[in-house]
Amino acid sequence: MTPELEQKVLSALPPDEKLVAAFEVSRSLASSRSRDGSSSAPDSRRPKVLVGQEKEGDRWARFVARVFRVFTNDVPSQQRGNSVEDPSLRGRRQKDKEPFFGGWDSLAGQFLIAGQPKSKTGAAAVVAVTDVCMRFVYVQYRRVLGGLGEAVELGASFPHDAVVWTRRHAPKNEMQFGFSDGSWGTLFVSGEDDFVRHFPGTLGHKEPIP
Repeated sequence: MTPELEQKVLSALPPDEKLVAAFEVSRSLASSRSRDGSSSAPDSRRPKVLVGQEKEGDRWARFVARVFRVFTNDVPSQQRGNSVEDPSLRGRRQKDKEPFFGGWDSLAGQFLIAGQPKSKTGAAAVVAVTDVCMRFVYVQYRRVLGGLGEAVELGASFPHDAVVWTRRHAPKNEMQFGFSDGSWGTLFVSGEDDFVRHFPGTLGHKEPIP
């Protein structure tokens, strides 16, 4: 994560919380190829963030992104957002190393939804691990001129012990988060080095799902 992005994240945190690690996340590209149970959250469930922060040129940038099918946080997933939550299917999904297990109201579902925001101005979604919890922080990202904007916003938070294991879903950048309720989900992690430093026990993509 760049120093500028880290400063934006720090500015959004409550003053009594200390930042331990942070990594940027977005929708999993690898999991969208799954036949069912993709980690792509339903568009209706994705949080609208940085409302009212749209600047001149953002609308044109969204149009260009759609035309060229560029992957951005504001482009709705083409997947149906189906979830598999039947407990009897958990073993099969473990064996098949599927990207998602659990309903959208499970811990994994809530985590995936928080990691795939909608924003008219563009937003970077960051998981900030503090000494208190794990928080999502949304930082304005200007699509036309590039670079970060001024707006930041706090999102959902999760207790540290909610995540009980982590695993690579692919050789690089695609990471799975396993939760205490038995659910798991996959996100693309661009700050892989920061992620692995905080989760040194991350399983390899050839290892089975716990």
